[in-house]
Formats: sequence, C-alpha cells, structure tokens
Amino acid sequence: MKKALITAGHKRLGRAIALALVDAGFDVAIHYRADPQAAEDVVAAARARGRRAIALQAELTDSAAVRQLVAQAADFLDGLSLVVLAAASYVPTPMATLDAGQLDRAFAQNARAPVELVLAARPFLAASGDGRVVVLGDLAGQIPYAGYLAHSMAKAALHAAVRGLAAELAPEVTVNAIVPGAVLQPDDLPQSAWRHLLEAVPQGQVLATDPAAGSRAVAESVIHLSHCSRFVTGTFLTIDGGRTARW
Repeated sequence: MKKALITAGHKRLGRAIALALVDAGFDVAIHYRADPQAAEDVVAAARARGRRAIALQAELTDSAAVRQLVAQAADFLDGLSLVVLAAASYVPTPMATLDAGQLDRAFAQNARAPVELVLAARPFLAASGDGRVVVLGDLAGQIPYAGYLAHSMAKAALHAAVRGLAAELAPEVTVNAIVPGAVLQPDDLPQSAWRHLLEAVPQGQVLATDPAAGSRAVAESVIHLSHCSRFVTGTFLTIDGGRTARW
C-alpha cells in the first residue's frame, strides 16, 4: 500500500501534491500548523476519492511534536512509504536588521525541522520496503535572494541535507528534491508584479495562460519520484520554466 505524509499538505503546493498523490492511489496524512479547516477540506476530498486520510497538527520546530506527528501518521496509515516535505517559511531579513534570532528561526523552520522529520520517519520508511522522501527545495538555496539572507542560507543547508541523507539512508530510503521557481503566485504579491516576474521566465506564458500549470508540474514530479527507479537518489529537479537557464 502507498502511504504518504505531506507537511503543509493543506495549502498551496502542498495541497496540490497531496491531491495528486491521492489520485495516484496514496492514502495520506495531511500536516498543518494553523489552519485546521483547510486541512480537513483536503481530507474530505481524499475520502471522497476513496482514500484513507487524516489531518494532523504540529509545530515542526518542536522536536517532540515532530516525533508525535510521524508516529500519529504511521499509526493511522499502518506505516509510511513516502514523506513529502512541503512546509517552509519565507521571511524577509534585511541586512540592516538581521540578527542571530532570525538566523536561528530560519534554520529551525527550513533546515532542522525537515531533517528531524526524516530521521523520525526513517524506521517506517525502511520497513515499507520502498521508502522515499521528496523535499521541496528553493532556488534561494542556489542563488541567495536579496533581502532574504537567512532564508537563503537555511535553504542551502537543506539542499546539503538532501545529499547527505540520500547517502546516509541508502539503500533503504531514497531522498530527492524538487526546486520550484515561480510556479505559484504568492498570496501577498499583486497581479501586476506577478506578471512582471513571469516576463523573466522563458515559459512564463504557460502560467499566464494557466495559473495552475506550475503546481501541476511540481505535483507530477513528486509522483515521478515516488515510483521511479530507486537508483535515483540525491538528485535535484528544478521546475522554474527555464528561469535559471536565462540567469
């Protein structure tokens, strides 16, 4: 049986991934931090499609909560075969006000928490016989974003963790990453600014015509990494419409 835990599976890319996994035959545990109704909506959609599903709340910077989340998901699903790490923070940290506390929070949310979750899930993934982890990385982990140094540093650490975990957890568990670019309009970004951003993306017209195309591309890639050859591990799949090809 295919059994997946998706962090932040209640919104945006996490939601698109969760529903794609449901359509691919997965039973799912939907993690959320602060929006239970959105999580229950995804659960209801999954159950309507004939899959088992549960919503589970956890603050991922709390180590005990991470362990409890994994245990609850594995208990409900009778194991785990896939973990998708879609939860992240994206907080600006201007250089004029950057301090150690901001760095610590960014690392706790975007680097430490994902690693702790993978380690907690490792026994269940290994026991499944086909354990897999898919991490949502960030272009900022490759090229730091101006005004987001803490976030960029944390994402670079997460990318390093993907490679390290892939090597350390082989052969029982594969670990791969998807690195999305501008695939989904941020909630706080005006439409005019979004259109301007897409002008820098070679395939930006695809999103201008079909705003859901980017989310589908990410979700389809997760599905691919959930069943492709286990020889594929420690790899990064960039989905950015060719943006970095232009940089």
